[in-house]
Amino acid sequence: MSKNTNYRIIIVGAGIIGLTTACTLLKEYASIENLQLTIISETFSPNTTGDISAGFWEPYGLDLNDQRILDWAHYTYDIFMAEYYSTKAGQAGVIQLTSYRLKTQDNQQTSNDDNFLKLPFLPIVRHFRVLDNREIGLFDHLGPVIGFVMSSVAVEVRQYLPQLQRFLEQDSRVKFITKKVCALKDLKDQADVVINCSGLGAKDLVDDRTVRPARGQIIRIHAPWIKSMYCFESKDEGMGYIIPQSDCVVLGGTFQLNDSNTIPMENDTNHIRHICSKILPALEFAKDAQEQVGFRPYRDDGVRLEHERTVDGIDVVHCYGHSGAGVTLSWGCAKHVSEIVKTLLPVGEKQPTELPEHEQLWRLIP
Repeated sequence: MSKNTNYRIIIVGAGIIGLTTACTLLKEYASIENLQLTIISETFSPNTTGDISAGFWEPYGLDLNDQRILDWAHYTYDIFMAEYYSTKAGQAGVIQLTSYRLKTQDNQQTSNDDNFLKLPFLPIVRHFRVLDNREIGLFDHLGPVIGFVMSSVAVEVRQYLPQLQRFLEQDSRVKFITKKVCALKDLKDQADVVINCSGLGAKDLVDDRTVRPARGQIIRIHAPWIKSMYCFESKDEGMGYIIPQSDCVVLGGTFQLNDSNTIPMENDTNHIRHICSKILPALEFAKDAQEQVGFRPYRDDGVRLEHERTVDGIDVVHCYGHSGAGVTLSWGCAKHVSEIVKTLLPVGEKQPTELPEHEQLWRLIP
C-alpha cells in the first residue's frame, strides 16, 4: 500500500467513542501520509455527556452474554490500567480504585446471589475476590448483604477528552469541525468512509427510534477521606454509588429512561444522598455539593457496531448505543471499528514497534 494513497474518513461525534476511534485510526493508518481524518460534532469537551460522568469502568447495563461486549470491555480495561501505570495518569485523570460491590442478600440464598458473584466480566479484572464474613461485617448497617471487591479504574472524562483532542490536533491529517450533521447523505462525496459515533444523536441522524435518553443525576461533593469506590444494590431502594475523582467524589445516581429534564431534581438529590449515606454514613454531613445532569445514549438493542452501505452509496460504520458504558467499551469498540474500516480502506503491514499499546494509540502533548 503506497503511503501516497488518499483516504478520507469522517467521524461524526466527539465524545469518548468518537475520539478513541480517531486515535485508533491514526495508529492503524500511520503509514498513510495523505489520510484526511475529519471529526465533526455539534459539541466538544467539556460539553459532552461523558464530561459529566464519573467514568467508572464496569460493563453496566449491558448484555453480558454477548462475547463482543466482554472483548471490548477487556481490551479497554487493559488500556486504562496500563495508562494508570504510565506518565499519563495524572494529566489524563486515570485513577485506579479498589471497588466494593454490594447487594442486598435474599432471605434464602438464590441463584440471583450466585449470579451476582459470578458476573461474566469478573475474570477480566485484577484482584477479584468475594468478601469474607469479617469484611461483610463492616457493612452490617446495610442489613444482610453479599459482595465482592476488585480493582478497576475511574477515567475523569473532563480531563481525558481534552488530552486526546490535543494529541489529535497536533497531527496535520486531522481536522475538527463544529457543526451539526443532520443527515448522512449530506456527507456524500466528502468521505470514503463515515463513522457514526453520534450517541443520542443517532436517533435523528439515522432514524433509530430505539435510541433513548437515560437521564443520570449525580452530586459532586468534597469528601477527601474516601479513597475507594462503593456500589450498593438495594432490593427496595435501587442502586447508589460512590466514586472518587481527583478533586471530588461523585455520588449517584439515577437511570431514568425517556427523561430529558436537564434540571437537577430535589427528589433525586435526596434519594442519592440517602442511599449513599446508607453505605458510608459520614456522607450525611458532606458539604460543597454540585448537582449535575447528563443523558446516557441508551439503545433498546444494545450497542450497534456494524458496517452499512446506505441507499445513497455511503459506506458507514455505526458505533453508538453504549448507554452508561461508553468509557468501559471505548478503546475496544474503537479497535473493532478500525478493523472494519481496514476492510474498506486497505492498509499495508504496520512497522514493528516496542512501544506499549496505549502509547501507540496516543501520547501526552507537552
